[in-house]
Amino acid sequence: MRCSYCLTEEYNLLMNVPDARLRLTTDRRQDWHEILDLYHEHVDAPILRLSGGEFFWLKGSTEFVEEASRRYETVQVITNGVFLNERRVEALAALGNVQLNISLDGHTLELNRHRLPPKQAKLHDVIMRGLDTAAKAGLKIDIQSVLTDANYHGQLQFAEFLRDRYAGRATLYFFPVRGETAERMGPPAGDHLVPLVERYDEFSSVLPPRAYVEHMADQLRTNVRTMGCFVTATMAQLFGQGEVSACPHAWVKPMGNLAENRTLLLDQYGSHQHYDLFMHDRPRFAFCKTCATPSDVINLYFLDRVTDEEIGRTHLYSGERSQARLRMMKQAFRPVISGDGGPEAGAARQTVSPSTHTETA
Repeated sequence: MRCSYCLTEEYNLLMNVPDARLRLTTDRRQDWHEILDLYHEHVDAPILRLSGGEFFWLKGSTEFVEEASRRYETVQVITNGVFLNERRVEALAALGNVQLNISLDGHTLELNRHRLPPKQAKLHDVIMRGLDTAAKAGLKIDIQSVLTDANYHGQLQFAEFLRDRYAGRATLYFFPVRGETAERMGPPAGDHLVPLVERYDEFSSVLPPRAYVEHMADQLRTNVRTMGCFVTATMAQLFGQGEVSACPHAWVKPMGNLAENRTLLLDQYGSHQHYDLFMHDRPRFAFCKTCATPSDVINLYFLDRVTDEEIGRTHLYSGERSQARLRMMKQAFRPVISGDGGPEAGAARQTVSPSTHTETA
């Protein structure tokens, strides 16, 4: 897609990833299964989220989703929507526990101008057809809209578009562009999402929990994050060659490689220095100070701003095992969140395992 705000330009994540042309012609499913097997030697995660870049661009991707769906309560694929042809969508829908997370910044080409440069403008209609095909097939769809200077003003109209066509089938998660890119193309500070907060009931059928919308509106007022984050306590990011990162959203240097160290998660989870930095009461990493993601629904749940009923209505966390795991984690983290401190708080921070879901890239 060549999105102008893509974080891979800011962080060198290629590492030892095979050449792109090889990924088109070589089925790497066995490699991916081997990494997941190593992960699950010590972790029980009910949710798997898959990304690529564009995951459906890779050879064997649809077949891998089918295989993974037997292992997880929920599998969600993050996609730009270009390859959602009818045959693929029907295959995914037949599995029953597979969802899509489509990256889309609005319902018009202009709102997507940071995603689609002029030479790729024709892809907009392809993506919109893919969204329509997936919704009609009954797939649960989350939509990630990255807020930039191109689309921050159009989210109310985007929500209206989705409500009129896909109420109850698609959920719109908007969040501001992150990292250094925010300085160049982020939305100006302001009350841009207040209309959606005020009219939440009208658009609730295509919006995340109310507290999420309020949180994003608050952050856009200043473009600075102040809320703490527990995302690294609930998930981990795996790369296709075995690297493990503490946070699936801030792509810092990996903690290590599972293929080289099978006990990496036992040794490092909760004790690596990244966890203290990511889970500080107020964001410490420069990247974290502008960060906001759909995973903030978990942070809001831990902070009692999202209820059990609301988290259960979200697509990604609607499974019974997933909800039970989140309730367990929330209870374990109460001493940390309440600020009671003492040995209980430290124990909670160190012992909760990354068992809600894993992200693979």
